[in-house]
Amino acid sequence: MRRYLGIDPGVSGAFAVLHLLDTGDQALTVHPIPCDWIEVGGGKRRRYNLFALHKALVHTTPISLAYLELQSARPGQGVVSMFSTGFGFGVWQGLLTAIGIPYMLVAPQRWRSRVGLPAGGKKKAIKRGVCLAACRRFPGMAIPLEHSDAVMIAVAAALEHGNGGG
Repeated sequence: MRRYLGIDPGVSGAFAVLHLLDTGDQALTVHPIPCDWIEVGGGKRRRYNLFALHKALVHTTPISLAYLELQSARPGQGVVSMFSTGFGFGVWQGLLTAIGIPYMLVAPQRWRSRVGLPAGGKKKAIKRGVCLAACRRFPGMAIPLEHSDAVMIAVAAALEHGNGGG
């Protein structure tokens, strides 16, 4: 059996494990990013629960290969959002390295192309297309929009490296 991990590192994202069984069957598990709500100023913000994330990640091992979606600043992105994005991206690299899970950084355009989706377009249309593709690929599962990137990132890893996922 081979296991491919797809990671959408945002606080509203998820990580998905695609199990390719020796029989040719596939199984999928999806884990929302564990977060806590922290009071900041007059409001609340989500923050990674690092202990819960580490525990959940350790329970997914062994992993053949993880694909971590590459993150970067985007035009118009706020300072808080950029900090949160960079923080989460760094947390994932640190955890994967510490646990000994081999990983590759993969640009969104690359994994979308690999699973047969357009690399560009409007953000909402891209998200809906990814979710539709994930739901079609795994019709027995309810895959929320915010978790579908992780699912299809895992599929891209399996397609590129596992002779499977097809």
